[in-house]
Amino acid sequence: KAVVSTQSTGAVRDVEVWIRRRQRELMPSKLNKFKETLWKLFFYTVAFSYGVSVLWNEPFTWKTALVWVGYPDLTWAVKKSLYYYYLMEGSFYLSLMVSQFMDTKRKDFWEMFLHHIATLTLIGGSWLGGCYKIGALVMALHDVSDVFLEAAKIGIYLRISYLANAGFAGFASTWIIFRLYLFPTRILFCAMFEGSAAIKNWPALVPYSTFLIILQILHIYWFTFIVKLFIRIATGDDIDKDNRSDDETPPSSGAEAEKDNKKDN
Repeated sequence: KAVVSTQSTGAVRDVEVWIRRRQRELMPSKLNKFKETLWKLFFYTVAFSYGVSVLWNEPFTWKTALVWVGYPDLTWAVKKSLYYYYLMEGSFYLSLMVSQFMDTKRKDFWEMFLHHIATLTLIGGSWLGGCYKIGALVMALHDVSDVFLEAAKIGIYLRISYLANAGFAGFASTWIIFRLYLFPTRILFCAMFEGSAAIKNWPALVPYSTFLIILQILHIYWFTFIVKLFIRIATGDDIDKDNRSDDETPPSSGAEAEKDNKKDN
């Protein structure tokens, strides 16, 4: 019995060692994270710049009540610039949702998944429902913050403190302005009040407003992470680690990994 017990314990230990080793192997390297961040910085910069160029001269950008003039917008008559904007944003967020299941799982995995679902539903629904004007405004308001976020990450990976600090300052500022102020006062107000006033018995009012509210709740939720990070910076703490990323660390420490390697040898 003692021999069997020892063999069972050894087998369990071997399985634990193998699991920890696989977790370390599957962890994305800093180089891969850097390349991914660089790609996202490129995309968000291009997407936001293109969105501004498309929407800047549109009257409904500055007076949201005009979004509903001529509703429903006919998709066959849409400007090619807006069509390409939708195509670019929709395909990118679809890729993010799919790749999320292949990346390292974070604390806010399901919140991010819900965000992608809500975003894709709004993009597809606004296009099919003939209200792509407000859909384009939603996309433009979101991209600007992500530009600064990815720039801050680049600064952290390259250990360029002024870039990381400037990126975080820009990220926090644009988050407050665009997602916590302009989004509810312009987009939510436009959909829930101006839309219902302009279009009687609008069938898409409830589902469209619901997904917009979900986005706003997520904006507030993620703002708590920004506040925590700001506190860490103010207290001189290390900001190399993402507040959401505790789950990225394998269960075994470096000492345990060393023991595992010695045991195998």
